[in-house]
Amino acid sequence: MGDDDVNVRPLFGGAITMAMPGRFTDISQVRQVPDNQEVFADPSTDQSFIVEILEIPPDAPDADAASFHFGVIASEGGAVEAQLETQTQQQAAMDGALQRTVTWGVQTVGKHRDRADKANQVRVYVACFRSHEAGADIVVSFNSPTSINQASAAARNVDQVRMNVYNTPEAAQQVFAGAIDTFHIANWGLFG
Repeated sequence: MGDDDVNVRPLFGGAITMAMPGRFTDISQVRQVPDNQEVFADPSTDQSFIVEILEIPPDAPDADAASFHFGVIASEGGAVEAQLETQTQQQAAMDGALQRTVTWGVQTVGKHRDRADKANQVRVYVACFRSHEAGADIVVSFNSPTSINQASAAARNVDQVRMNVYNTPEAAQQVFAGAIDTFHIANWGLFG
């Protein structure tokens, strides 16, 4: 599988599928990943995809689902700063069973809990696929650093030449859109 070859990846034992470039490695092959998550990363660009199945939060209206999860990601990740750039709401074409909301913004956040003085600027893209029938939010987040602090834990693995190609807002948006536009639930039994 080549760096730029886009391939459909099976998630959660094939119950969900989504396409992404071959340069993203399945992190479960390297370390333990929670059962409700799938994680893929490209260390040379410090970009990552996280797909997470969560219960629908009672304080997150349908229209604001993606921005709610953007805030949770910022809070749980210890972001020093988080600024939403946009949000759109779209109906996903899956038998009307899912509603998709999308947002993105920039977070100033440390890698592996680096202190604030080592924080990186990361554009975080979030798509929330909400199913009231399943009682679940399937959250797809794509993290694409726009700048890496040289003191950050990520700095030693990043290839600046590759970042200049893959981490531009246009390139990152294209990868994110390609992934969420191919998102498919193949087996609803995943949700019980």
